[in-house]
Amino acid sequence: MPTRQPGTYLPQEHFTAAAGPGQEVERERRRHEKEEVVARKIGGFWRGRGCMPSNGCFGRSGREGRKRRRVCLGVCCGSILLIVLVVVLCVTLIPRGKNVVEVPSIFVNLTDFPPMPTGPLTVIGPDNSAAITGCTQPTTIWSCALPKEEHDSVAPFRPNQPSFFMQIQYNNDTSEPWNIPNGSPPRPDRGRTREPRGGGGIIARARAALRKRQDGQAFNPSPAPPSFEEMYFLGNTTDGIISDDKAGEPTPFYFSILDTVNSTVGPNVLSKRQDSNLPSDFPVELPEPELNEDGSAAPATFMPKAFQQPIRLYDRGLDTEHYGFYTYFTRSIYLRSVTVLNGTDPARGGDGESNVPLDEEGGARLSEASFIVTWTQTRFLVQIWTRRENTTQLLSERGRFDTGSGEATDRPGTMPYPITVTMDTHGGQPLEKVVWHWKVDSRQRIDTSDPKLIANNIGFGGTLVNPRARNDTSFGGFDGGDGGCKCEWVNFLDKRSV
Repeated sequence: MPTRQPGTYLPQEHFTAAAGPGQEVERERRRHEKEEVVARKIGGFWRGRGCMPSNGCFGRSGREGRKRRRVCLGVCCGSILLIVLVVVLCVTLIPRGKNVVEVPSIFVNLTDFPPMPTGPLTVIGPDNSAAITGCTQPTTIWSCALPKEEHDSVAPFRPNQPSFFMQIQYNNDTSEPWNIPNGSPPRPDRGRTREPRGGGGIIARARAALRKRQDGQAFNPSPAPPSFEEMYFLGNTTDGIISDDKAGEPTPFYFSILDTVNSTVGPNVLSKRQDSNLPSDFPVELPEPELNEDGSAAPATFMPKAFQQPIRLYDRGLDTEHYGFYTYFTRSIYLRSVTVLNGTDPARGGDGESNVPLDEEGGARLSEASFIVTWTQTRFLVQIWTRRENTTQLLSERGRFDTGSGEATDRPGTMPYPITVTMDTHGGQPLEKVVWHWKVDSRQRIDTSDPKLIANNIGFGGTLVNPRARNDTSFGGFDGGDGGCKCEWVNFLDKRSV
């Protein structure tokens, strides 16, 4: 019979015990021989079949072969354990597909515009970053706080932190009716004209053109948007637009201001005018006061009713890039007093301490009021910043009154962008812009027979560009600059100030 290869069998001496302290070498030799036998069987398994060579995979024998086999065995076992660990972690940590809820994006992504959130949006608990009230005396005639009756609606926030409810819509009409080309920028003092007292001038013509373009469209702004010339004028003198397009660029987005979080865009609201019981020598025609069905005075108006206002893009590509729009509305506030105490008028060297305590923080309650003050052509400006994600953070990220539930009524709301809301008295139609007061009797009825004008210093604390008293239309608008009464709210903090 042929001699068997070493490592293919166990020698006969393996059946003899090798116990005792003097047999360590013998026991180690026997273990090595057993290892060789096992390796020989594995190396000759399935040889000559399939991909296995006919000579088998025996490798080297002796010490070098054992060392290589042990290293290979360790690498294989480690790889198997690593694969098992990865599979187990993937199964346990990665959520299964049936538990993943796909949240639809509120953003509309267009190639020509920054991403824009659409649908109902909210801004809850914004900071009142600016409150300038010195344009008139007493200073309570202008307030950045909600009317007294609405203070509880914004708790736990302060009365000067109103909530803003809005809806942004996207016009996907392929004919692009929103894409109205910009006009020619106004040139002050060139071809200077005086606007007739009874005519609408260039502003009226611009608005008529816009209304004509919008006839038959699904989007009908109410009130009518301002003219291109006025937007250019205020962008250049008041709103700090950096790019050459001071009036911005048209976009396919529209902005509506809602009454509550559950409201949607409704029918247009038109202002009413009165044509009776005014003194014949009164310089302007005043709008009727808002009344309840029983004829009593309606609640004070703090924010406008604006529907489907066209949004424009300002400062494209710059750090100050933002979407924005503004509109005008008639604001009202109830007060106990509209006069300044003797010796307290700052304009005459007084200390200015003339405010009635009941009139602080939003005016007096209707049941306690003696006057209603009305501000026509109050400007409401909204700016949605699209390039401030690296320099700002929304207010809730600092945990101020943050409930963390992510609801539409929790701070900072559902508006994903930093936003600035401003209320001031710049711009507007000069023939319609006035501040006055009516008396309110003990039965909460408004006496419209004796209106009294109130002075409004639009240049207070800053500059005034082209005041409406000059009646100069070459600027494109009136009452520009950075002075006057102002309220500003933001839903973000600058990171450098955190």
